[in-house]
Parts: sequence; C-alpha cells; structure tokens
Amino acid sequence: MAKILLDISRLVGRDPERPPSGIDRMEYAYLCHFLNQPRQRVGFFTIRGNGFRRITWEDAYERRDDIAANWIDRVNPDLHRRLRRFSPLMDRFVKAGERLIGERAEPVPEVKGRAMFKRGAPSSILLSVSHGGIDKKGLWENLKQRFDARLAVYLHDLIPYHHPEFARAGEDRRHVARLETMINTSDLVLTNSHVTAHDFKAFCAQTEQSPPPIKVLPLGVAPVYRNLKPTPHQEAVPWFIMIGTIEPRKNHNLLLAIWRRLHGILGDKTPKLILIGRRGWEIENTERILDRCVALRDCVVELPSLSDAQLIELLRRANALLFPSFVEGYGLPIAEALTVGIPVICSDIPAFHEVGGDVPDFIDPLDGPKWLDTILDYASGQSAARAAQIERIKNYQPPSWERHFSMLEASLARHCGLDSPAGQLAQASTAVLDAAPDPFAVTPGD
Repeated sequence: MAKILLDISRLVGRDPERPPSGIDRMEYAYLCHFLNQPRQRVGFFTIRGNGFRRITWEDAYERRDDIAANWIDRVNPDLHRRLRRFSPLMDRFVKAGERLIGERAEPVPEVKGRAMFKRGAPSSILLSVSHGGIDKKGLWENLKQRFDARLAVYLHDLIPYHHPEFARAGEDRRHVARLETMINTSDLVLTNSHVTAHDFKAFCAQTEQSPPPIKVLPLGVAPVYRNLKPTPHQEAVPWFIMIGTIEPRKNHNLLLAIWRRLHGILGDKTPKLILIGRRGWEIENTERILDRCVALRDCVVELPSLSDAQLIELLRRANALLFPSFVEGYGLPIAEALTVGIPVICSDIPAFHEVGGDVPDFIDPLDGPKWLDTILDYASGQSAARAAQIERIKNYQPPSWERHFSMLEASLARHCGLDSPAGQLAQASTAVLDAAPDPFAVTPGD
C-alpha cells in the first residue's frame, strides 16, 4: 500500500550529545507524530550523500528513544559550578531535566477498508522538513521516478541567499541549489511563515520561474509550555533570557555591549543575562567578550543546552525574553515565551510581527540606546510598558502542533494526492507529543 515516506536524515545523522536546534526539534516532532500512524500509511528513510536508505519502524522507534535519552541536558562540573555562582536556584533547574513524563507511544492500530490515496494518485509522498540533501536535484528526481512519488519540502528561510554574510562560506550557493530543487522538482513547498513564503515567491520572480504550490504551516508550541504562569524568582536582581545559537545574525554583541554599560551604571545590582544556546560559527569577537570581559563575569551566564523544562524554570521567572536578531524566518522562542506569559522585547522585523502579533515590544536591532532604556525600564519594579504587555499577552493564541498537522494533511490531500478521512493524520498529533518519550517535555517545578 502507498505510504508517506518521511526523511529523518537529520535525526539519524546528528550527534546525540549536541544540543538540538530548532530544525532538529521540528523533525523530532514529525517523527513522533508519524510513529503514531498506522504502519501501512508511513515509512521512513534517510539520505546520505547520493544514497537512499529505508529505515524500519523498529529503528525509527529506537532513534526516537535514543533522542529522548541523550538530548536531556547533562551539566558538566565546570558548567554546574558557573550555574551555582549565578544563582543557588540553578540546582533545581538542572535537576528538572532528570524527570521525564509520559509513556511510550504505541502505534495506532492498522486501519482497513479505506485507501489512503486517490485513484490514479502517486504511490508515495516523499516528505522532507529539514533542508537535508535538498540541494541534490537529480537525487530527488530519481526518487520521485523510483517510487512514483510526489515531493513535499519544508522551507525554513532564505537567509543564506539574501543575507550570505550571516551564513557559512558557500552556503549561499548551496541554498540556491535547494531552492532550485523546490521550484523544479517539488509538488508542494511548506513554509513556517508568510515572510518565508513571500521571500520564496520573490526568488522565483527574480529567477523568472513559476513557484510550486506554497502553504504556510507555523511551528507549534510544545504542550509543556501551556497552562503555566510566570513565577517570582526571589532573587536580588531580575534576569533576562536570550535563546538561540550564538552566531552573528542573532546580534548577541548588542546585548553584551548593553550589559557592560548596565554594569557600569548599576554595579552589583546589574540584572542577569542568561544566554541559552551553543556557540556557533564566525563569532571570534563574541567569544573574546564572553571569555575575557571581567565586567560580564558575574552577570552573564551561558547555558549551551537545556531541556524545555529547565528552560521554562528560567523563562517563567524572567522579566522578559530578548530577541535582537537582524533577520529570521520565524521566531518560535517568542511564541513559547508568550505562551508561558513572559513579555518579549524583540527586533522590529516582519517575522517577529507575524509570530507575536501586536504583543511584544519591537525595537530596531541597530537602536542600542532604545534597547538599553527598555531593558532598564523592564528591570524596574514599576514598568508601565511591561505591565501593558502582560495585559496584551492574555489575548495571545499560540500556534499548536494539532493545527499544524491538520493543515499538513489538507495540503497533502490537495497537492500531493493524499486521500484520508478528514483530520485522521492530525488527530493523534497532540497525543503523541504529550505521550512520546520527549526530551523537551518534563515536569517543571513550582
């Protein structure tokens, strides 16, 4: 019987000790979701070089469980010492990652009597959500022919193309090759935002090519973020959080310069800045500041890897999430913070407006003085701007995985020949994310 074939190359090939990126987390959510579907409806594969390899369900389950076991934060002794110096409460945040919740997700019983695909439809749908191997146009053309398949690809952004200065050397050419594959080979392009969809259409126009069908599917907020409230942290000074890999486009240097100024103004009353994310590429200047600046030693701390529960323990006690990026295709940390009830101060860029609506306070990423003044205001106990945003947060509706997979099913049905009972693919999405062994879903403390 025909199947959806999900590419899990990124999860299979990734070092389990390395902190997960946003794309890793998305592919993991897809793996959990499709492992909750009948076996005759779904298959898994990987791409390595120019080779295709099928992954058995047993191997897919094993990989999911390995991820759940290995992506829990393991704090090394040096990091633990830094955490304890930063705050005595950190011991509890570290231990929060040791408690997994949920049970093993069992496959849904096989469904008989109704075909998954329309008569005359392709035998398979190849589904790739991580950019992996998409630059190899000939490979995907061969796979489509081999499996009598249609191809659906998820596009996260066009940053390497229109901002090559923020990408690794040569990544701009590789990304153009991905875009060419999507235009000429895919039957459906899925995007995380209207901003990304607009950029993709603009690329098609610039290269005088017609785009394939495009559907915007925003990433969902994990269930563990819901039904939580901000909690006073009982520390002598407030803290702020920034989430993301330390790389040039995230604009960490802006915040480090601001915190150095804050230390000069406030001394030992300087708010704390928590940087959650591993060190990336081409950040020599940022590394020197982090490693050598004496003024920042006691008020800035790096946490390369946290589970969602550990992050939430910090996030729900923060005065605000800071997100000063120059450019983004999406902004999931904004949705996560607002879901928890924490204010957001972020760059005035289109993607962040799309994710946060009119809730966050938006500032030009180049306007250092405005960022400094806003952070000082939010750090005070009588910030009218922070109180106003907390009121706006009450009306915020976070994106959900349930809606994501429901829209995915509808898009595959319309453009790739999928024929399934309405909502069948999406019904289990919330259940699987709640029940599967999940490195991002552990019980936060009070």
